[in-house]
Order: sequence, then structure tokens, then C-alpha cells
Amino acid sequence: MVTALNDVESLADRLQALSDPVRLRLMKMLPCGEAPCEMCVCDLADQLGVSQPNTSHHLRVLRSAGLIRCQRRGGFAYYHVDRDVLECTLFHLDQQLLTREAKEEVA
Repeated sequence: MVTALNDVESLADRLQALSDPVRLRLMKMLPCGEAPCEMCVCDLADQLGVSQPNTSHHLRVLRSAGLIRCQRRGGFAYYHVDRDVLECTLFHLDQQLLTREAKEEVA
């Protein structure tokens, strides 16, 4: 399922969520699939070397942008990258910037 980005503001929101170095490192660490490849906050915080509240904040920003998904089991939350949303974001970034330049060169 590909999530449509209807406007430049939606694309900017997702790019802004990715603009922080900690969030980029989180995206790199998180698996791009469903269970059993998800990771919990405590594991992510240990690998990042930051506190769990700090990690949770960054995960919340990525979740609000729709870039990651969360599944709660017991007292733990497990996260993974929503590959479809990430691919859609990259596609629309390409459409907004790179494809536009190619069209202008042809004209």
C-alpha cells in the first residue's frame, strides 16, 4: 500500500522528521519489515547511547510522520520502518525535485 502525498507540505513534514541525526540513525537501525524483526525502545536506546525518554521522543516524531509503525505487546512497544511510506516519500521527493529538473532541460 503506497500512501499518497497530496502536497508539498506533507512531503516537507516527512523530510523534517528525517532531518535529525538521531532519527536518521534510528531509521537505519530499525528493520524494514514486520515481526519478528521489530525492535523495542530499550534495545534502541542502548544502541544509540541515549536515554529511553529521548529515544521515545524521536520515535514519536517518526511515527507522527508515518515513517515507522509500532506494535504494543505487554509493556513493550516494538518498532519497524514502514517501507511503503518511506518509498512513497522518496518517490515524491524525486518527483518534486529531480524529475522537475529533467522536464525543464527538455523544454
